[in-house]
Amino acid sequence: MTKEQLVYLRNTSQFKCPQCDSPLRLKIGKIVIPHFAHIVLTDCLSSFSERESPTHLIGKQQLAEFFTRVGCIVSVEAYLPKISQRPDLLVKKNKRSFAIEFQCSVIPIVDIEKRNLGYSKVNTRSIWMLRTPLNIYKDSKGITYIKLSRFMQYFITNETTTATLITYNPSTSEFIYISHLMHLNDTAFVAKISALSIEQQTFPFAQVKTLTTAERAEYWNMFKYKRSRSLHNRIMSGKFGAMDKFLKNCYEQRIVPEDMPLFVGFPIKGSEVIQNNLIEWQLALLISFKEKHMDFNCITNEWIESFIILHCKVADTDKAKTVISHYCRLLQFINYKIDVPISQQQISESILINYFNGEKLQIDVIVERI
Repeated sequence: MTKEQLVYLRNTSQFKCPQCDSPLRLKIGKIVIPHFAHIVLTDCLSSFSERESPTHLIGKQQLAEFFTRVGCIVSVEAYLPKISQRPDLLVKKNKRSFAIEFQCSVIPIVDIEKRNLGYSKVNTRSIWMLRTPLNIYKDSKGITYIKLSRFMQYFITNETTTATLITYNPSTSEFIYISHLMHLNDTAFVAKISALSIEQQTFPFAQVKTLTTAERAEYWNMFKYKRSRSLHNRIMSGKFGAMDKFLKNCYEQRIVPEDMPLFVGFPIKGSEVIQNNLIEWQLALLISFKEKHMDFNCITNEWIESFIILHCKVADTDKAKTVISHYCRLLQFINYKIDVPISQQQISESILINYFNGEKLQIDVIVERI
């Protein structure tokens, strides 16, 4: 809504709090985003999860208008008595119900899981829409390095087989897509950032285009650059000295860290679930293969789980096992020989690029809108 429309609405309407039924004032200033406030201070939090900031209020209003425009039946702060929960928006379309949560602050993951469980009990799908972080929507659009906190990583979806995080920016009325996420290390990713105005958005939400050949090449070069910098910095920092297990492994394998073959520290889809550095856990895995005289045909889920317990810190063991299985698939693709020293493996970069591009092609979904 325009400022003029809001002023007209304020002058011609009365507003009440949906929780405590007390009168509200619509505040339209020059600095703070327009929002409602109690005329008389009151405590009406008993059925609400948290106090709402002006950003949250205006974002919720904009999203309610959006879902109405695309043909949904929308209820704002609808109370669900069977589970004693109140989503920001309850949206119904084609006999399906959706609980829309516009999340502007960090809350415990256990609270999110608890809410999701409640919605599932009443056959309502939960959709969490994070507010676009300042450090992302101020950056230029396109392929870039970004950092995503562990909290934000929780909301990465793979429903369209490409890792994507859809956020919303009330200040610009845009959906910001952080897509084609490629995990590098801890909170670091390469991603393609694109924007879609609220007027252009659809529901179900529009999906992203396939990466072009040039974009896949850009991803590969960015991966190599960041990997090289990481290895160089690891040597220079020497933070753990003789206790650094990674540097110790390099020494025992007679590998200069900066000369580490490219297949060690290779980006694997979903690897953010393993909180160790990519290069560290992949090198440890290769060493374990050799020490245990393993054969790829003998690697079981049980063996992978035992490796995780000994060498990795993970957020989800089952997902971590899948990630390690995918890395084993890469090793088989490049014909990695377990009985040959890591530094003596004859594997060309072109083979790795072919695998990398093949994986990107398999996980991308074509949609001509973004």
